[in-house]
Amino acid sequence: MRREDEYRQLANSVRERAGDEESALLRAQWEILAGTYVRLADQSANTRQPKKIDDTGTHYDLLDRSRTVWPSSPT
Repeated sequence: MRREDEYRQLANSVRERAGDEESALLRAQWEILAGTYVRLADQSANTRQPKKIDDTGTHYDLLDRSRTVWPSSPT
């Protein structure tokens, strides 16, 4: 899945949660978060080479893309 799509899914999920929220203040905060995910999706769409998010659970260090950070093993 492309990063843009992942951010759009997160935005939709957050909007659903906002719709279930009774507190107007918390609903507004969820909407702000959804808007942030949409902006991230737009930024990802405008990159020259969209990066894919892999499904292996591997995380990449955002500051040093050559460094892979593996998830810690459960204890």
